[in-house]
Amino acid sequence: MTRRPLFLAAPLLALLAACTAVPPAAPPASAAIPATWRSPLPHGGSTTALAAWWQAFSDPALARLVERAQAQSPTLAQAAARRRQAEAGAAQARAALLPALTANAQAQRGRNLSGMAGTATTASGTLNASWEIDLFGGQRAAAEAGAAEANAATADWHAARVSLAADVAQAYVQLRLAQAREESAELDTRFAEQIAAWGREQQKAGLMSTSDAAILNTERAVAAANRSQWRAEAQIALQTLALLCGERAEALAAELAPPAVAPQGFDLRRSQPRAPAFDVTALPAQLLAQRPDLSAAHQRWIAAVQTQRSVEAQRWPQLSLAALAGETRLRAGGATSNASTWSFGPSLSLPIFDAGLRKARAEGAEAAADEAAAGLQARWQQAVAEVEQQLQRVTAGAEREREVDAVKREWEGIALRTAAQAQAGLQSGAQRNATYRNALAAYDAVLGVRAEQALAWIGLYRSLGGGWKE
Repeated sequence: MTRRPLFLAAPLLALLAACTAVPPAAPPASAAIPATWRSPLPHGGSTTALAAWWQAFSDPALARLVERAQAQSPTLAQAAARRRQAEAGAAQARAALLPALTANAQAQRGRNLSGMAGTATTASGTLNASWEIDLFGGQRAAAEAGAAEANAATADWHAARVSLAADVAQAYVQLRLAQAREESAELDTRFAEQIAAWGREQQKAGLMSTSDAAILNTERAVAAANRSQWRAEAQIALQTLALLCGERAEALAAELAPPAVAPQGFDLRRSQPRAPAFDVTALPAQLLAQRPDLSAAHQRWIAAVQTQRSVEAQRWPQLSLAALAGETRLRAGGATSNASTWSFGPSLSLPIFDAGLRKARAEGAEAAADEAAAGLQARWQQAVAEVEQQLQRVTAGAEREREVDAVKREWEGIALRTAAQAQAGLQSGAQRNATYRNALAAYDAVLGVRAEQALAWIGLYRSLGGGWKE
């Protein structure tokens, strides 16, 4: 009599241990993650400074905009609300592991109650307790799945913060680029108008053909069109910033208004933000572990595995305990009677036939776990590719910036010498203005390359997860 229960309990305990095991923390299979980076690694900063990266930017206005966007963005508010929903769901799943206790009270007054003639009053109170024993770990697995989903929602919230900060920075770089190019186009239009006016005077004096004068006037019109284009681009970038920060564009325009264009001469006053550098020295698997989207994908794989185990446990017997204790009072005809009641006992549910419903659910949960595992591996590979691409852009941008800076310095020197020669009467005003226009063309190339370099660093910041764990 004693051997048989022990003989039956041994495989049951082994089955319970298998069903309640926690999934591994590592990814389900080795993703195709390279051991080293293929692209050149930038240096000049520290990866620990990623969280405070915006404060280290050369433009303090950007850090203020990022902070305000984090506080006011409706997109971020949505992610925070989803995070709270997931945490509430995890709390509900944990609650199912514990017994439930319910109190009930009832009072009635009427005729012929409980078989008593005449008018009677009854009052009753009961306590009901129930507890589903987690024989095969289904409820525990459901609680683990809920906790993993909550962790994934938290990582999604961090990912939204990183993405929002990068979007604000990109819009700000585009705004300052458009404002700087608008200034350059304003000066270029001014010089082109002076050259076109000189050409009309030359035409009147018979020193220039009508066609050549018309060409000069056409160049003036092109310069004016470029000025209008960059003025419009600045407004578009401003509207984008206002949308991201949740503010009115009018107030933001006053705050981010650039310096006025110089009334005369070759004086450029508007600047661009320069991104701070940081080192990328860690290996791919080490560095990309801080990406919130990878963390979310990992947690969702754990949730899918635990959900599969919870669904699988539904195919086995379910055991629950229930208890009840209460008292009923009856008053009729001036007499009062009391009655107490209690009950306690187990309840066993054994699935016998469901036309394959539980099996189909288990197969669906297994497929969902496989999908989550494949999605996690794909996310890792995508993250590696994104970082490699941004590293290449940063390297190429640095090389281009050095080249265009050299060209810019050459044309600035030429412009200064030309201005001095014009004052000395060695060059005409038209020659000076033409030289200024060539210098502005070189300056425009510098503006574009600097913006590309800043955007490349911002893209690298985004692809590395933005230091969201610091």
